[in-house]
Amino acid sequence: MVHSLWTIRPTTMGFDALDLYVDHPHLFTIELRHGGKFTHFQNVRHVKGKLTYIDLVDIDEFSVHELDAMMLELGYMVPPVIYYQFRILNEDLIFGLRALGNDQDVCNLAKYIGANKLIQVYTEHDTTNLVTYFMSPNKSNGVVIEQINEED
Repeated sequence: MVHSLWTIRPTTMGFDALDLYVDHPHLFTIELRHGGKFTHFQNVRHVKGKLTYIDLVDIDEFSVHELDAMMLELGYMVPPVIYYQFRILNEDLIFGLRALGNDQDVCNLAKYIGANKLIQVYTEHDTTNLVTYFMSPNKSNGVVIEQINEED
């Protein structure tokens, strides 16, 4: 699959993004928490998931389709519906989560890249326990991963 320059990094391998990203304000790292679920409101936590880092993500090229490509590269095919949320720096999971399901949501995320080079992104599969996802404009019932085979 062809994608921009991002690379998936195991959590055991260190990466000092600050030095690299200083001259590249459009690059950032995603701390991707995937395969888990959010608990219900009042004591919101993301449980039973995995942690993966995705480095060298270019906000100018970033989209929900890029997130889909990342999930496909991590081996997710089923379930086909994934809910993406990102967390605002220094905010908790109750008030700091923002939906990441369309271009408008990506533009909202882009506002935080300059001050923060590590963005936490959370996923849920099939259903979500958070109503905040549906507060974003133009929300559908999650993102459906669709693999398109391109012929040369």
